[in-house]
Amino acid sequence: MSQRFQTISDSALEQVTGGRISPRTMLDPVLLQGIQALSQAIMSVGQNLAAAKQGSSQMMMQVLQQMMQGRGR
Repeated sequence: MSQRFQTISDSALEQVTGGRISPRTMLDPVLLQGIQALSQAIMSVGQNLAAAKQGSSQMMMQVLQQMMQGRGR
């Protein structure tokens, strides 16, 4: 039982030259938007992490100051 080949549409073959797919010269706009969204998310996480670290170090300094004041009394 032989299977028939399916015809490839002309739109699927538009970029094909010489049996190879021609290379893209630019990034796909959807891919570019995804990369931009990912970089913004990474930047936001970094900023939140830095703010959290700064807050915790300030709290630690306050605790240390209170301990030192308690020992001085």
